[in-house]
Amino acid sequence: MSLVITEFKDKIGWITMNNDAKRNALSFEMLCNLIDAPVIAMAEGSIWGGACNIAIVCDILIGTKNTSLAITPAKIGVPYNTSGILQILDIVGAHTAKEMFFTAYPVPAEKAFMLGILNHIVPTEELEAFTLNIAERIISNSPLSIEVIKKQLNILGNAMPLTPQTFELIDMLRNVAGNSKDYYEGLKAFYEKRKPEFKGE
Repeated sequence: MSLVITEFKDKIGWITMNNDAKRNALSFEMLCNLIDAPVIAMAEGSIWGGACNIAIVCDILIGTKNTSLAITPAKIGVPYNTSGILQILDIVGAHTAKEMFFTAYPVPAEKAFMLGILNHIVPTEELEAFTLNIAERIISNSPLSIEVIKKQLNILGNAMPLTPQTFELIDMLRNVAGNSKDYYEGLKAFYEKRKPEFKGE
């Protein structure tokens, strides 16, 4: 069974995560299936951990009043990938990014909208129709123009130069967390469904 279902309806491509048994938890296989991920995302309910990255890198994100986003590596003692940190910094700024990473507390829909994470908040029953309307507006425009503008926006959004020394330092910091006792305690606690006992080691 595919963890991601893809189909086309009236020139609009649909990508559906198909792993309800594990609440669409991310896996290597699922991420490979999502390399060419959706331009517009419908976000209903809570989005946790690495799934926040998938939501945030979508071009347009539409939620409901029940949508919330939480970045949770600190809850289980794991480091976070550098590109994900940069993407979140770019959208919400340093102070909000720090609060999200440090507290692992869910950001509700209204605040996510004010921060620019969500483009729109709509009633749950209108979510699909509203999203389709935006998709139809996009496909009525020049596909070449949109492709070029998207590439330009991506290039400009990633234009902050990082030196090799900076990347080395970031990797070193990730290794500190990734090779720690807290990291293994966090993973163990997660699988044992209990609160971890971190010691800062």
